[in-house]
Amino acid sequence: MQDTVMDHSKAISKSKHQITRICLTGGPCAGKTTALLTLYEKLTEQGFKVLLVPEAATLMMKGGCFIQTGKMTFADGVKFQINLMKTQMILEDVFLETALHGDQKTILICDRGVMDGQAYVTDQVW
Repeated sequence: MQDTVMDHSKAISKSKHQITRICLTGGPCAGKTTALLTLYEKLTEQGFKVLLVPEAATLMMKGGCFIQTGKMTFADGVKFQINLMKTQMILEDVFLETALHGDQKTILICDRGVMDGQAYVTDQVW
């Protein structure tokens, strides 16, 4: 598998229909899930195809990869953040590909994004 990331701006500019990306970010219990559900409902009512990009860290934790970053070595912490970023970018690429192959105006809503990991690690790890 090749380590390439899609150029989202270029791909969206070539789309035959409108594609908009939104990223919800914030700390735990900040209202992201409530906002996500409300946005999904309201935007769907307005005729948009709404795609909800899951948060990579949540997928990993629900899959049993609960990592205690405070107990990691520096190198392990860096590697974990790199893998988390790669996973989030791949998810965003896959959902954008789905939007590009659709035939209606689409909004991608990301439940957190690549930069959210910075809030959970030291500056040195980041």
